[in-house]
Amino acid sequence: MTTIENLYHGNINPSENNHLQGREDYKNLLALVSRAQEKLVATFSAEQCKMFENYLINTEELSVIIEEEMFKAGFSIAMKFVMEIQ
Repeated sequence: MTTIENLYHGNINPSENNHLQGREDYKNLLALVSRAQEKLVATFSAEQCKMFENYLINTEELSVIIEEEMFKAGFSIAMKFVMEIQ
């Protein structure tokens, strides 16, 4: 299959960040963030936990929008390179 066919059939998912799993800086920062979140949440009341959960949901949605726009921008730039080469 061609790349476009693989993309169409779901064999390629650009939103998966599996390439990050091998980066030590990513792993270290993820662990730091996780520990900090656990310590912070341990000090929260039930109401604060719910507010923080909503905050996390909203920031995740925002990240998805940003990642999508960055993907589209990168793809657009790549296509411009291809057009210039031809």
